[in-house]
Amino acid sequence: MSSLRSIWLVARRELIERGRSRAFILGLILTQVFIVGGLLLQTTLAGGANVVRVGYVGQPPAALREIMDGIAEQGGATLDLRTYPDRPAAESALLSDEVDGAYVPGPDSSSPGQLLFREAPDARIQQMVTAAVQAVRLIDAGIVLTPPGVETLQPASGPDPTSLIIANVGVIFLFISIFSFGYWVLSGVVEEKQSRVVEVVLSTVKPRDLLMGKVLGIGILGLIQLVVLVVTGLVAANVLGRFSLPPTTTPALIQLVIWFILGYTLYSTMFAVLGALASRMEEASNATMPIQFLAMGSYFIALLVVINDPSGTVARIATLIPPAAPMVVPMRTALGAIEPWEVLLSIAVTVVFIYGLFALGARVYSGAVLQTTGRIKLRDAWRSSRQERRRP
Repeated sequence: MSSLRSIWLVARRELIERGRSRAFILGLILTQVFIVGGLLLQTTLAGGANVVRVGYVGQPPAALREIMDGIAEQGGATLDLRTYPDRPAAESALLSDEVDGAYVPGPDSSSPGQLLFREAPDARIQQMVTAAVQAVRLIDAGIVLTPPGVETLQPASGPDPTSLIIANVGVIFLFISIFSFGYWVLSGVVEEKQSRVVEVVLSTVKPRDLLMGKVLGIGILGLIQLVVLVVTGLVAANVLGRFSLPPTTTPALIQLVIWFILGYTLYSTMFAVLGALASRMEEASNATMPIQFLAMGSYFIALLVVINDPSGTVARIATLIPPAAPMVVPMRTALGAIEPWEVLLSIAVTVVFIYGLFALGARVYSGAVLQTTGRIKLRDAWRSSRQERRRP
């Protein structure tokens, strides 16, 4: 049987067993409930503050006001439409925070006009004004206008807030998944070792294939949970109007998925290898204590050090340290403080590290996973593996 088939069979077994477990299903459901519930609570607490303040240069048509009122009401908001005599007055209102956006009609009926914002476009106002203007023009003149142009008076120079939110959520989720899904791998190794199931499995599957299959199967479940979490959060936030999605959202999500895969694979492999040194869960928890400290240290570096000085020496060094990179690189990217070559180099270093971890870890895993006499030392597991390889 080929290695790829062996790895897939082990991964499929983990997918079926863990994927239909009550813990995974309840965790998936509760995660979605907390995300949607949290956003709904924010919207409810905002209550009367959920007012869409829009400025209009000139006198708006009655039909336009009615359409905008209907759109705002459908979104659970109230429209506050204010009129201004000219564009300078509307700009002044924007800069003084009287309105959240202002529409300047074009010079003639065929012109789509211009939407003004202070720092960043508001997707809700943009959609509302565009739909209303196009509907009125279609009713009055029977023509379909292009969407109004968008202009910001004071473009924000700092990092994109949505990308920063996505990066923060990704780092926090990765940190949580290291312990939740990493412990699934750990408990699976210890349980199979205690029940001696691993002896039967290793009679047909190589230790490295077994190790990779367990990490792959549980990792797919973790990735499914991450994708569902992000999609639910973004869709709910967009529907409730909590924030708009900028063009940088897709690259931020792609990088988040890449680093989740790399980070999970790295830490879960270490959990499995060191967990194989123990015969009971109590011993396994002590054996994996260095991994816990390593993960916590990387987490605090990302959220405390990197976020304050993303271009500093510590951040640059941590970018090239594989255990820290999955948490550091997304934060530096969201803050706009990392070069593309640094991201690619960090990915390459992490992939090489993971490959070496699988190669060396499989040796330790094969020498330790069949030992059931108690916790063994890393050196003894390595020696035992060498002896097994020498046997005819």
